[in-house]
Amino acid sequence: MKRLISFVTTGIIAVLGVVVIGAAFAQVDTVSETAMADNGLCENHVYANEGDYIIIKDANCSATGTKYRSCIVCSDKEIVEIPKNPDKHSQLSSFWTFDPKPTCVAGGVKYRICYACNSSAEITEVPADPEAHEAKGGYVVVTAETCSSTGEKAYQCKHCDEFFGNEEIPADSGKHVVSENSQWRVVTLPGCAEEGMMVASCDLCGSDAEQKSIPATGNHTLSDEWTVDKEPNCSSDGVKSRHCTVCDAPFEETAIPAIPDKHTFSEEFTVDKEADCISEGEMSKHCLYCDERTDVYPINIAPDAHSYTDEWIITKEPTCSATGLKHKVCTLCDKESVPTMIGKTDHTYPDTYEIIKESADGLSAQVKYICTECGYEYVTIVVFGDSNGNGNIGDDPLPSNKIYKIIPVESTVIKVDHENLLISNVARNMLIGDFLSYFTNSSSFVVYDENNQFVNEEDYIGTGCRLNHETPDGNVTNYYVSVTGDIDSDGKINAADARLILRASAKIDELTGAYYTAADVNLDGKVNAADARKTLRVAAHLEFFKETYEN
Repeated sequence: MKRLISFVTTGIIAVLGVVVIGAAFAQVDTVSETAMADNGLCENHVYANEGDYIIIKDANCSATGTKYRSCIVCSDKEIVEIPKNPDKHSQLSSFWTFDPKPTCVAGGVKYRICYACNSSAEITEVPADPEAHEAKGGYVVVTAETCSSTGEKAYQCKHCDEFFGNEEIPADSGKHVVSENSQWRVVTLPGCAEEGMMVASCDLCGSDAEQKSIPATGNHTLSDEWTVDKEPNCSSDGVKSRHCTVCDAPFEETAIPAIPDKHTFSEEFTVDKEADCISEGEMSKHCLYCDERTDVYPINIAPDAHSYTDEWIITKEPTCSATGLKHKVCTLCDKESVPTMIGKTDHTYPDTYEIIKESADGLSAQVKYICTECGYEYVTIVVFGDSNGNGNIGDDPLPSNKIYKIIPVESTVIKVDHENLLISNVARNMLIGDFLSYFTNSSSFVVYDENNQFVNEEDYIGTGCRLNHETPDGNVTNYYVSVTGDIDSDGKINAADARLILRASAKIDELTGAYYTAADVNLDGKVNAADARKTLRVAAHLEFFKETYEN
């Protein structure tokens, strides 16, 4: 009876234990450790499975785990953290890393990388690989090719010195083999001064493979006659020698004395003295070796070969309204040079001015200065002083110092193209002096004709004339003149100009630059028969060029 009660009791306890354990499993995530420790069901816990823990989450190399055990009497749980396990990796790479790699003579090591803890895992030794050769460099010739057989090249291993990767080298018809036993034959016998030649045959194919020279014998045979190697002349000795009859080499060289009267004269004449304006010159042929002369001839007097002084003589003083003239004098015949124009002087302005228009605020005014020499009027802006009321010309001084481009006077229709350096719409029959008066800074001009010759104020301005304009800072600019209808550069309009325009319109002649502009008299941008007809009518005074000032 007691045994039966004990059995039943044990069964009830076992069933309760199962129920409790099941309940513990069901509540492990929701019941706190403190609550289970303080339930007070029993003083000495009885754990299942001899007290072994049940693992909830296993630890690995990068994270801790969790385990627990539960009392079968009171269901009290003991939860314990499992420390990280550095040997249990969770994220291993799918490939192996070799370091060092195995070679043909030494083993290596391989491992995987754990991405979780960034360390090496599954480290394994790798045996040597007999085929894992590494080349020292490029190909090495194992067997050289020849004229009749192939060769072989391969890489040489830097670990075991064995060759691998062998490749065939094709035969090379130019790579012959010559050895100590090769046969040599004489092709050219040596002479007294010339080397001979011998050739060796290839040991493999018998072709000529190598050649070398045979030294000259040095045994010359001299001629009985003497040869003149260098003829003597009037100032230096000659040379004679006996020559080898075989190689013509000279021997026993001997000097031949100079012959004072043996001259060699040049075919060309030399001017010994230039002719000038009062005396003849002289020319002759000179000896190539000394200063002896022959065929001496006079050179006629050159009337224009003057020798002018360095100093200028002023024949007409320049003023602010007219240019001056100067010339030089020949030191030989006293003839004067062609006069050269002297630029106009600066205007002379008084200290006083005439007010034209005063500003609304009374602080400035447009004023006029009048040259005391020629009456030229210069208009500018004056800013009045603060204390005494005197005029002050500020940043715009007189035109002779400030105007750096040629500027036509506003009352004219003469056009100045600064970009193309062209002055156009100039009227016919205009003197250069009158033409220059149309520009505010004409004193800085020098005029040359189409042949680059200086011209003065009494000459006509014509197409192709060049205005040399020098600014106060030393810069020089050349402007070219186009006189409407003037094609032959004489400054006048006549039938000859119309004929030249007609020839250009028929493509017989070509006009460019200032001449093309002068030929386009109707200003339509073309040169044709209409321009020639109009020019002819203007020459006959039946019509006028409407774009010029003469109307």
